[in-house]
Amino acid sequence: MIYRLFNNNKPIVQIILSLLGVLLWMPSIYNNKGVQFIQTYGLFEFLDKVPIMTGQFISIVIIISTAIILSYTINKSELFSKNQYLPALLYIMIVSSDNNFHVLNPIIVGNLMLSLAVLALFNVYRQVPCKNLIFKSSCLVLLATIFYFPFIVFFLLPWLVLSIIRPFEPKEWLMPIVGLAVIVFYLILIHTISPSFFDFKFSFKEMQGNRIELSLMLKLIYGLLIIGCFSSLLILLKLNAKSTNRFRKLSLILLAVFLLFIALAIYSNYYLNLTSLVLLAGIPISLLLPLTLVHSKKKWLSELFLSAVFILILFDLYFI
Repeated sequence: MIYRLFNNNKPIVQIILSLLGVLLWMPSIYNNKGVQFIQTYGLFEFLDKVPIMTGQFISIVIIISTAIILSYTINKSELFSKNQYLPALLYIMIVSSDNNFHVLNPIIVGNLMLSLAVLALFNVYRQVPCKNLIFKSSCLVLLATIFYFPFIVFFLLPWLVLSIIRPFEPKEWLMPIVGLAVIVFYLILIHTISPSFFDFKFSFKEMQGNRIELSLMLKLIYGLLIIGCFSSLLILLKLNAKSTNRFRKLSLILLAVFLLFIALAIYSNYYLNLTSLVLLAGIPISLLLPLTLVHSKKKWLSELFLSAVFILILFDLYFI
């Protein structure tokens, strides 16, 4: 039922997604369950001053917005023949699966910026100049980096997309540098006007050792997601053999996003809490995993997989 419900593009699904987001966050909103673990990864310090419940509702809105953007990105591409909300469903479930992060977390804000950057890059075509799209995506990645510094690894993504899709055009390759100059200029300007607006003190070392032990249920959930992801990579390679050139290019972009996430995960593991990887994994998994679900010959397996993950997450949030 879950697979059939979200494997379509009916407007009512957006309402269901909103209700689902609230449902998954409800135990934390009413019981303050798991909200004691608050981290500030980026430069802004004002996130710590937002009341917890207010921050939770803001987080739900940001998560749902990011989820819909991811589905829109996939639906506008040639990766699937049918529009659907499976990426949105997966993103909401993944980033909401651990109630220790049911706060206004900087990674959630950064993910919104990254999803917009990926949307822009998916609109790059071989025969169409794309200086504006490359500039826009570079600025969005840098804005995400302001909230969570390790997102800087995705600054390579615009160049990777150019190398995959476009013939060499010097002005397009300079756009990320122009974007960096613009963002740095505005950061310096804001800091000059209000030095207290930013917190340039990184407490990475203090965060080490503050690890949260994953429950057995969460380990099972993440294990299922990892298996599904690697299955999607195999399906992607198989589909490339008999697909259009555009499909192959987009497949390479998906692979680039996944590889950059691996680099981000390794980097983050050296400095931050390992369990925060569930927030970082939201975008790459929600873009990849629908390949397994949609292209499975036995749709009851897709239904079983999604239902099992959803029920396990719901059980962990409400009863563990």
